[in-house]
Amino acid sequence: MTRLDKLLAYAESNRLMVCAIAIVLIGLIAWVDWLSPDSSVGFLYLVPILLSAAALNGAQILVMAVLCGYLREVLDPLQGASLTVGPLLWHAFNPLRWVPGSYGRLSVSVAGFAMTGFFFAELNRRRRLLSEHLAEREEQIRFRQETELQVRMLIETSPLAILTLDGAGRVLLANESARQLLGFEKEPLQGEDVEPYLPILCRMLRSHRSGTNIRTNVECKGQRRNGEVFLAHVWLSTYRTSGGPGLAAVVWDASENLRDREGAGLDSMMATSRVLIGAISHEIRNLASAAAAAHAALEAIGELAGNEQYQVLGTLIRGLEKIASSGLRVASDREAVVADLGTVLDETRIVIEPSLREAGVQVAWEVSGGLPLVQADHHSLLQVFVNLARNSRRALENCERREMRISATLEKDLVVVRFRDTGPGVAHPEELFQPFQPGAHSHGLGLYISRAILRSHGGGLRYEPEKTGSCFAVELWPAENVVEG
Repeated sequence: MTRLDKLLAYAESNRLMVCAIAIVLIGLIAWVDWLSPDSSVGFLYLVPILLSAAALNGAQILVMAVLCGYLREVLDPLQGASLTVGPLLWHAFNPLRWVPGSYGRLSVSVAGFAMTGFFFAELNRRRRLLSEHLAEREEQIRFRQETELQVRMLIETSPLAILTLDGAGRVLLANESARQLLGFEKEPLQGEDVEPYLPILCRMLRSHRSGTNIRTNVECKGQRRNGEVFLAHVWLSTYRTSGGPGLAAVVWDASENLRDREGAGLDSMMATSRVLIGAISHEIRNLASAAAAAHAALEAIGELAGNEQYQVLGTLIRGLEKIASSGLRVASDREAVVADLGTVLDETRIVIEPSLREAGVQVAWEVSGGLPLVQADHHSLLQVFVNLARNSRRALENCERREMRISATLEKDLVVVRFRDTGPGVAHPEELFQPFQPGAHSHGLGLYISRAILRSHGGGLRYEPEKTGSCFAVELWPAENVVEG
């Protein structure tokens, strides 16, 4: 800020002080003019007008201009004013006694002083507006620079690869993660053709030329500079500039996630298979035990003891018992696992709520706080919860009132998760957990496998009769209560 700016700012904020100084200056100039009857210093009245113009409005400037013009004309040598005070005052208050041309000179003086004050006031107003505009522009520039710095730091420090491409598919901008992802750690990536590394981006650019902007995410193959292939998850958007189409992309190497996902899926499938083998082996063992008892009872009949077909039947029954025992040993060969029930319920909510909203089903969650860890496999338990929720959704399809309530509480030594709905209920509860039921969804194994999964960890699944609708209760053992399988 210059000295003039400081002076003008002081004048605008201290109007009374500036006006007082201007009045004092007018008095001093009038006194000097009175002491010099042979010469006029009336031009000095411009000083107080210029000084006070920054602090006065238009009417006040005009009043000061009239005062200064009047004093200049009264003390002008052409008036022949006397050096004594009395005649001067008498002459000042008798404009009719002024010499010819006084009124013209007075008008010119007042107009000159007023125009000078108005001009300086307007000049000061424009200077103030310009200063405010420049200050605002500097603030905007500073804010834009800070924003650009933050965006640049966000891009450069992002763990995701960020790329922008021109219309020809060449890289305009690439952060450090993008250079590492594509194998350009020591060389710049700008200006490189991206098609050998991420061909999907060039295809999107070509499709953009004939249509509107594209905003989507894709999963595709990527290739590093050394030829290594990886799975790429790409979020991209196209845009148009004066130089042609462009593309911005965020790329994530999902190879490790794919390996973990497939490994977890295989483990879950193996665990479910062991559970299913164990459940079926249990049923086979029960049937084989019953058949073995009947076979032993028939052995007392002498006619059958030496019958070849009878002996074959006994061998078959013993073979079934061995198969059932082997299947049970496979099913029991598992490691003790622990799951965070709160996390499983959160994931269940993420999975089922979109389809329930689409079906018009209202879901209420009543989950107690501080639930303990439970003895169950995380993925298997999630499958059980999702299966129960889907069963309820199918039961509510033709109902006017579509509500579901999922609760989780600690009851005595067990954690119980209940799935309630306002559906038509279950006509034959005793047949719920039997496999291969006619009319059931898919192959009728959902509830059968779900109960087998829970039983393999010491828990259970039961149906609780309700006045309206149905309720399935999942029973789980807390992790601190060890249950032998």
